[in-house]
Amino acid sequence: MEHPKVSVIIPNYNHALYLDERIQSILNQSYDNFEIIILDDMSKDNSREVIEKYRECPKISHILYNETNSGSTFRQWKKGITLAKGEFIWIAESDDYCEPSLLEALVKQIQAHPTCTLAYALSQMVDLQGRVLGKRIHPHKNVFLTGKRFIQRYMCCENPVYNASSAIFSRKVALEIQPLYMEYKGAGDRLFWIEIAEKGDVAIVNRPLNYFRQHPNKVTPQKTLDGTNLMEDKRTFDYLSERGFLKNPFRRFLCKGYYLYLIRSTRLSDEMVRQKVLMRWNDGYAGSLVQRLLGRLLVSLRYHNIHLYL
Repeated sequence: MEHPKVSVIIPNYNHALYLDERIQSILNQSYDNFEIIILDDMSKDNSREVIEKYRECPKISHILYNETNSGSTFRQWKKGITLAKGEFIWIAESDDYCEPSLLEALVKQIQAHPTCTLAYALSQMVDLQGRVLGKRIHPHKNVFLTGKRFIQRYMCCENPVYNASSAIFSRKVALEIQPLYMEYKGAGDRLFWIEIAEKGDVAIVNRPLNYFRQHPNKVTPQKTLDGTNLMEDKRTFDYLSERGFLKNPFRRFLCKGYYLYLIRSTRLSDEMVRQKVLMRWNDGYAGSLVQRLLGRLLVSLRYHNIHLYL
């Protein structure tokens, strides 16, 4: 069987502390047909010093430093995808790391299913020192789903590919999709995976091969606190509705209730932000009690890793 080339994109911003471990975890992969593209978004720490140590590494195909900050990691994704020469792309976030078998396991699954445009493994959350904080589980050994079924089952209420470092995807498809995700500041990855899945099928490797670093400087908690992620989730909700994934009235009602519950239970920066988000989601009214209770039930089911076909 052929060994397709994978382009590994490392979008970095102020992660000098983790860069060596990130790069070494890529170079130590058991699957060795890959190139590395390092993109630094005008870091203010000593990231350049760390990156330059790898300048002569034969696996490094590009090192690019932005002269101004792009303002969006998703713009960096697009830049890397455009530069890439591989058949598949791996967005290896600069503060994460992985098991040596990650790439081999993902390529094996995506090769086993010619219609597959996305494959991802499970992740373990770790702290600054690499101590495991928690991991996602899946009820099956490995899972292969049509893209439509994957979106309906997993993507309508959340993002199961909750760390980009755990996934590989088709470069060809990534270049074909609409660049709507680049307009997002925090939750664009979910829309990105939805658009990739629409073009094919999805493989899930039920092994925790990726380590998702948690630290105070992560963008996601900041974008949750100021309401950005919940506002962007509404854009994705509307996208799913327009594309027919929320055509069933009960599914739409329940998913909306899920987010109404999240808005009320998530810590936001202040009450004005909460009211703004609620109005965006519910057109100025608070939503029915039944809807919110059903949303809370769905949140509980998700917490216990129970997924419903709606």
